[in-house]
Amino acid sequence: MRLAVTTPLYPAPAEVLGAQLAAERRGLPYVERGRRALSRALSEAAADAALVLSLHRAVLWVAGEGATWSPGMGALRLKRYLAARRGGLPGAAGDPFLEAAGVEPGDSVLDCTAGLGADSLLAAAAAGPGGTVVAVESVAALAAWTGEGLCRFEAEAARRIEVLHADHGTFLARCAARSFDLVLFDPMFRHARPEPGGFHVVRRLSDPRPLSPEALRDARRVARRWVVVKDGAPGWDLSRLGLTPLWSARGAHRYFARVEADGA
Repeated sequence: MRLAVTTPLYPAPAEVLGAQLAAERRGLPYVERGRRALSRALSEAAADAALVLSLHRAVLWVAGEGATWSPGMGALRLKRYLAARRGGLPGAAGDPFLEAAGVEPGDSVLDCTAGLGADSLLAAAAAGPGGTVVAVESVAALAAWTGEGLCRFEAEAARRIEVLHADHGTFLARCAARSFDLVLFDPMFRHARPEPGGFHVVRRLSDPRPLSPEALRDARRVARRWVVVKDGAPGWDLSRLGLTPLWSARGAHRYFARVEADGA
């Protein structure tokens, strides 16, 4: 997919500059909109998809359809988590992903399947100001869309997430041993479920490959504490990898497994 960065039809000067900087940041061509139809601007730039950036939105246009980036239910989960923490609840404050991941203040987290960045947002909030999250996404368009969406998201935790375009297997192979406290995997589930806006774009573009035993083994080398793998019910991929799900509420749609790091 040939992706270009551009602006809305009538951009403010700050939006033009922001889009130009984003294109440079993501290694993508910038297309001057020039008050032209988006299809015409893309045609002249020999691009077939566009990341349209304004001050507060990142819109991905693919096959004539646009979707505005949002962390989906991640935004509501983040609000609930922060409200619970303000109310004095400790630890994961009731979020199943955080309960499974066990993110602690100051942690460094590697999210190997960034998607729309929802779990990265929760991990960054739990890790706090002293923590960091690196989110890896193998699809260039999704990495750019999510990275620029997070840049425009109001939550302070989003500032602590670095989104990279990379194959997670290659990235893990290059990481030093014990270089992250936690490594996370959320592979694309085998069966689609109703999802909030934007997720259909993720499903259309995402890498369908299941998590490999080799990647899991390398993740255990890179992690200092453990690796967390998410799966959709009934947990076929966890079973395929020989992983035992953590306890979950009856009827849960998501299962998690925690794998100890090598030498932990």
